[in-house]
Amino acid sequence: MRRPSSGLAWALALGAFCLFAHTALGRQHNFNVKEEFKRVGIFECSQPEVGIQRPLGYYREDGYPTPDWENMYSKLDVQTRRIYEVVGQNPKEMHIQNLYSEGLEIQDSTASADIDLVVYERGGLSADTLQAVNSIGSDQVVEDWLRENNLEDWRENNERARPIPRKRPTDGKLRVVFIFGEHGREIVTTEMAEYFVKLLSEASVETLMPIFEDRTFVDDVLAALDEVVIHIVPCENKSGRRIVETPDDEDTYPRTYQLMNKTTHSKYPSNICHRPNSRGVDPNRNWPVKWGNKPLDYQAEQEFGGPAPLSEPEPRLLFRVYKSVEPISTVNVHSGMHGIFMPPDFSPLMENEVDLLAQVKLQDRLNDRWMDGKSTVGAAGYAVGYVAYGSHNDFVRTGFGVPSTQTWEIAGNWFTQFQNCMETYNPILGDELKEYVRNWTGMALEHITHLHKGLIPGIRSPPNEFSKEVAEIPNPHVCGITQAHVDAMNGLGDIAFGRGDRAERFAFVEEVMRRTPTIVMPTLDNPNPIQKNSGLPPSGQQIVEDLKKKVKIRREGASNYSLMMGSYTIMIFGLLFVTLSFYTYRRVSLGRTGRRGWRPRRYRVWDVV
Repeated sequence: MRRPSSGLAWALALGAFCLFAHTALGRQHNFNVKEEFKRVGIFECSQPEVGIQRPLGYYREDGYPTPDWENMYSKLDVQTRRIYEVVGQNPKEMHIQNLYSEGLEIQDSTASADIDLVVYERGGLSADTLQAVNSIGSDQVVEDWLRENNLEDWRENNERARPIPRKRPTDGKLRVVFIFGEHGREIVTTEMAEYFVKLLSEASVETLMPIFEDRTFVDDVLAALDEVVIHIVPCENKSGRRIVETPDDEDTYPRTYQLMNKTTHSKYPSNICHRPNSRGVDPNRNWPVKWGNKPLDYQAEQEFGGPAPLSEPEPRLLFRVYKSVEPISTVNVHSGMHGIFMPPDFSPLMENEVDLLAQVKLQDRLNDRWMDGKSTVGAAGYAVGYVAYGSHNDFVRTGFGVPSTQTWEIAGNWFTQFQNCMETYNPILGDELKEYVRNWTGMALEHITHLHKGLIPGIRSPPNEFSKEVAEIPNPHVCGITQAHVDAMNGLGDIAFGRGDRAERFAFVEEVMRRTPTIVMPTLDNPNPIQKNSGLPPSGQQIVEDLKKKVKIRREGASNYSLMMGSYTIMIFGLLFVTLSFYTYRRVSLGRTGRRGWRPRRYRVWDVV
């Protein structure tokens, strides 16, 4: 038996190592997240911890849960067949099309993929709708764009990165795109996709009332559906999903990828944990905006952005869809937590623009209605606890000029270990799955009514004004906003209600938005970014002092952010306490059971989007 002094020696050694690592990282990166948030005055936001805390040893005997493919979840091929059957039964209002891409050739090989695009138009598919989906071009559309654009401008996201011109007018039928299954392990999202398609195929007062039990809501939905065309991709990342469905005894982890002379190894214990596509590239890191940048806690096996922007077939397929359809709104559906997010993904600060401010107000109301306030709302780069580069929605907003680009996280257990991927990303009880699918589909339908009513500025309403309905919504406690965002909301509310001089109010809002602070986050390639303040005067710091807001960012596990704590003393003593507690528990567990004790680890939120 190990002597007690041995554990203390290990604890002291660990503390010394952490002190060294903290010092080294601090000198290398010279970036303190907490201090930066305090400098710009980011408000504290609501981040509910949703999930079930399992007792110690709960999964010790039987292992982690796996998908119930027979009674609860559906494998991709079965699900796809059912969706085709649903569309086939309603040919007047629905159409489905299979699109194919080879992807970029890498080391004399390609990674082919296909997606299914479902189109729904209540009352009958118009010639315009059919022309848009039937004229979706080949990968040559992507190659032409890549050749004609300076990708370094997109990587820097500077003013020379110009959006693709839109041809379709925005005052006709609104076109909305919903994307599901971007990451393989998020199987609950494709369940929602199938339910959504089925619900739309038979949408009427008689079918919707038993589900939602609100006649006003149902009438609003049907009115909106008369003037909205909905496009649904039930599963974007089919190759990743098929790995998830592969039993571990046929293709076991740890999985290794060889791509562009780089070797990455997955740390996850099962195929159920698979996130990227079949060659190890995350489709949500393969887009041009900020592509190739790596956050300080970059995980190659999870968020490798590929050898080049738009190298992967999945983003190429969606690029072609967006180019032809020209949607006014997109919703990218994920799982892993409960959240409704706005761009950008590459910064913790939400852009201070009228349409985004209106949308976070509406999102907060949706959260209260459909999720009882359990979802985190606001800027994705803050809300999930990390920033992401080369993401899907950042390019859709910037590159295609889509004013409403939202990311939804529809399920997750905050408290489970990250190795327990089934429960981390998906409900494991049948009733819970049905509840989530029903509620988030209801949220999708209400989001469509917001578009139809013109509640999002620039979509059937003036681009620089709130409607009275939006102005009446209280300012939300959301992630990634500062006093400048609140001032802009208040000014836009004054304009909506006709308070004060209209011209003066507009000038006030414009000035507030111009002076909104910004943060340039450090990357592995650029550990000491130039800090920008967008003209915020020194008095802006006084706002922070007056508000006295504590700023926090949730990051757990051994990330560079967690090592950049402000106090050496707190860090070392905290680590010593944890180490000694673990050592004590291990000794007690060994004494009682004869087996090595353990403690659960909560999943790491930066593995989500």
